[in-house]
Amino acid sequence: MRESLAETPSPVAAALRVGAVLTASGPVILTTFGIGRQSVGWFCSETSSTPFLAEGPYALEHVPGELLFWGVLLLPVAVAGLLLRGSRRATLTAVATVGAVLAFGLVTAYFLPGSDPCTGQERTVMPPWPLIVCYPVTAGALCLAARSSLPRRPYGIILWAGAAGAAAWGAMFHRWTITYGMRALEVIYVQLPESPWSHLDEWSGEADQNGLPVILVALTAAASLRWGRRAGAAGAAALVLFPLLDVATYISWYGGDSEMPLADSVRWPLLVAAVLVASAGRRPGVRITWAETAHLARRVISGRPESLAARRARDVALAVVIVAAGLWMIASSFAPTR
Repeated sequence: MRESLAETPSPVAAALRVGAVLTASGPVILTTFGIGRQSVGWFCSETSSTPFLAEGPYALEHVPGELLFWGVLLLPVAVAGLLLRGSRRATLTAVATVGAVLAFGLVTAYFLPGSDPCTGQERTVMPPWPLIVCYPVTAGALCLAARSSLPRRPYGIILWAGAAGAAAWGAMFHRWTITYGMRALEVIYVQLPESPWSHLDEWSGEADQNGLPVILVALTAAASLRWGRRAGAAGAAALVLFPLLDVATYISWYGGDSEMPLADSVRWPLLVAAVLVASAGRRPGVRITWAETAHLARRVISGRPESLAARRARDVALAVVIVAAGLWMIASSFAPTR
């Protein structure tokens, strides 16, 4: 079934929604590229040369800073999810969510700064400029977007949420825990072959820990409201670049001489996220209810998936199998290498 023109948002409305998610992602994108790190609580603000202290992002010890990290990271996901709901009330709820995260960021910066992970001293009170600059723009774009209607697409939220969870794997489990007083008792230098991918691989690892793949999922979800499969394909391709870089780095550094298997060097969660993004980006023509699942499953098994609803049930079943296989790969090949 081809979507009618009334069900497709106008280019202006689509641009406003994508722009809202993009500006909500601004603090994560800026800090990933090294801008404004000293004004947020999860990057080391030490300026002296300390080779034994790597640069963030960190798993912080104090609760407010940790909550602020996740609030800033998940805000674009929340905004994109509310936009997928399609109602004006959901869009206004997104505005309130942006205001809540901004207010919490200001309270944390001025009243709950915590200690610096490098120096152990109380952090200097500094306005969180990435939040102050980006979030009012997000709220304005959302208020303008609320004036135009949008078809509701809540049936894709499960796939988008799964993709965001898989993309956040590095931020959840692979951030460094750095505390004041840590010292390097022994330094072992390992001479690795020169690789054209070295610096890019190092940056991609930090970007993964900082949550950049989550931002890619959120932006793709917002863009899919108008551009559907093309947005899903582009978002999936961007996520696949991370595992492909892992493979290229592994071959360039080790070739076939390393004792560490290739499977332990690839970020499998991002492959799972890419598959879910590609699946969610497809524009469904029929919304499937739970009451229809058994009947549609019988038609698929019997080899008669002629209807669009039956094809949708087959796609959902395939997505479930892919997710299960991806989780198995993650559990079986997980190693603290990323």
